[in-house]
Amino acid sequence: MKTRSLWAVSLIVSSLPVWAGDKHIEEIVVSAPLGKAASDTALPIGVLSGEALRQEAAASLGETLSNEIGVHSASFGSGVGNPVIRGQGGNRVRVLQDGVGSLDAADISPDHSYAVEPLLAERIEIIRGPATLLYGNGAIGGVINVVDNRIPDSLPDNISGALEVRHATANDQDSSVFRLDGGLGQFAWHLDGLYRESNNLDIPGSAIDFAALSAAGEELPEENTRGYIGNSDKRSDAWTAGGSWITERGFIGLSVNRANNNYGLPPGAHEEHDASSGGGHGHEEADIRLDMEQERIDLKAGYDLQGFFQSLDLRLSRNDYQHKELEESDEGVEVGTVFKNKASEGRLVLRHKPMGKWQGAIGLQLGDRDFSAVGEEAFIPPADIQNHALFLVEELSIDRWTYEFGLRGEQQRIDIGSNCEDERNTLSASASALWDFRDDSNALFALNRSERAPTVEELYSNSQNCARATNLSEAVEHAATARIEVGDPELDKELSHNLEIGLRKTAGAVTAELSLYYNDIQNYTYLQDTGAEVDEVKVANFRQRNAAFTGYEFQLGMPLPLIHKNLSAEFFSDYVRARFTEGNGDVPRIPAQRFGTALHYHAGNWSTHLRLTEVREQDRTADNESTTNGYTLLELAGDYHFSIGKSEMTLFVKARNLLDEEVRSHTSLLKNFAPEAGRNIESGVRFSF
Repeated sequence: MKTRSLWAVSLIVSSLPVWAGDKHIEEIVVSAPLGKAASDTALPIGVLSGEALRQEAAASLGETLSNEIGVHSASFGSGVGNPVIRGQGGNRVRVLQDGVGSLDAADISPDHSYAVEPLLAERIEIIRGPATLLYGNGAIGGVINVVDNRIPDSLPDNISGALEVRHATANDQDSSVFRLDGGLGQFAWHLDGLYRESNNLDIPGSAIDFAALSAAGEELPEENTRGYIGNSDKRSDAWTAGGSWITERGFIGLSVNRANNNYGLPPGAHEEHDASSGGGHGHEEADIRLDMEQERIDLKAGYDLQGFFQSLDLRLSRNDYQHKELEESDEGVEVGTVFKNKASEGRLVLRHKPMGKWQGAIGLQLGDRDFSAVGEEAFIPPADIQNHALFLVEELSIDRWTYEFGLRGEQQRIDIGSNCEDERNTLSASASALWDFRDDSNALFALNRSERAPTVEELYSNSQNCARATNLSEAVEHAATARIEVGDPELDKELSHNLEIGLRKTAGAVTAELSLYYNDIQNYTYLQDTGAEVDEVKVANFRQRNAAFTGYEFQLGMPLPLIHKNLSAEFFSDYVRARFTEGNGDVPRIPAQRFGTALHYHAGNWSTHLRLTEVREQDRTADNESTTNGYTLLELAGDYHFSIGKSEMTLFVKARNLLDEEVRSHTSLLKNFAPEAGRNIESGVRFSF
């Protein structure tokens, strides 16, 4: 009853009359093709930056972005939270580190975490919907670009920096972050670092939902924990050093990053393989931990040119990534599987000078990746994966209309040895129109045609002699999904046709955004249980069916001067419906509809925020998928800024899940094994100079 009353009060407050005030200033979005503000492009782009990013920043990328419209988190215990955009995640959402791929192994398996650190970001840009035109195969569902200043592009006036410490109560998590920026002559430099450590995660109720597992006909684990998730402690550290040589016409810089991440997986969700048992699929109790380490080198350059091309942007990255899956039992610690990903990616964009009312850019993107998995869970063969792409983006401005056109051709080649090679050519195209029907408002119309080539795991999981496996007696279980996954080298390319219509009010005291989209995907690739078992382990095949994703996103912000001049309200909602159009059924792990409201109070050095989110029950489920109960999230945040000489101190606090609700996210493969955190109060202090 308290929750419903809170919701009613917030809804009444949000509907009061509004007052027209000052306009806000938008940042240039580097993820957009021609470097424009989010309101000036036909792409549905969201930006999280400044104090809002500091407030939302969490240990995982998915959790950090979970309050953004159209974005959800697919957790695998507290150590993993990967973003889902409009119901699509994994290898359909491309995560970038300052414009270049994260180059880790997160898209291979749902228990692998992205190596990017939200606490070290300056801002995070989200493209909701197909972005294959700009960023390739893995962006058919969207893009997350984590932008930092590890390679400076301008000379600072003096040395600046920040130091932050924070503590969270739900898992006794302590985090420390520092940043330093400075310059000497024409040289600018950057240093940053992070350390994070936590204990097991506190939750309301029991970790494993025996009722849901029993209703789904799943085997029930022998043990359960109440009030916490076992083996959910984690530890992370990272540091970066970078520098740039900067002239009047451009810059060139280099950075080196080292990151380590050690986290556990919830008991009962990921089991140890016992090779001594028949068929290699027996299990014994063990705690599974992932021990990740990464060394990454980035080169970045920008230069103003003379002639037909006006400017050049260059990105080159090399990443040496590996993680070990450690099996901890009473007998000691063993290394079960080692995943390695040595990858390079380069991206060159040339912008040409305006030709009448036309402006645009041409780009080249190259990628090379050596992937291997060695050990008990090596269900994917070692592979050399290469991508080559050329793309063109053009824009035409006529009066109040802006038209954007784009074309991208890409070739992907996967070589797993023994004369097994898969080569696919994909073609993506887009056309959009932006109509500025008022100085502060516009409408967008966009049509995208996107192709995605199948990935190495979809083609070759447990493959035999370059073909789909027929004898599964020696097949390897993927413990994260508790299935023997069988790839199909004959899979076709996915073909997506996406139609989007949107309205945006981008300036003034009242801002609003509404997006309606329809995404028809031919040959949508997914895992389908066959009903067969090998040594009591389910068998699932990668297969393809046509699917359609339909949804909306809505957000409205307004001041409330009749209550208080410093008070404003926000109203938001999003929804996606995904179903198979070839035959019957729903696409698995699609987030439920959510809606909510927020109140914001700003007065001098103070800022407070109250946010209420209602998530509905998800009963549109796929085969062998259980329903997920709805829940209510109440959050309260506040910060206080004060000066110390020329420096600034910020005290902040954020309380998440104040109602201590049991939250099981439908996007999570482990929703019945590991709920999200219970009541969690995070507080800290930040000193900047």
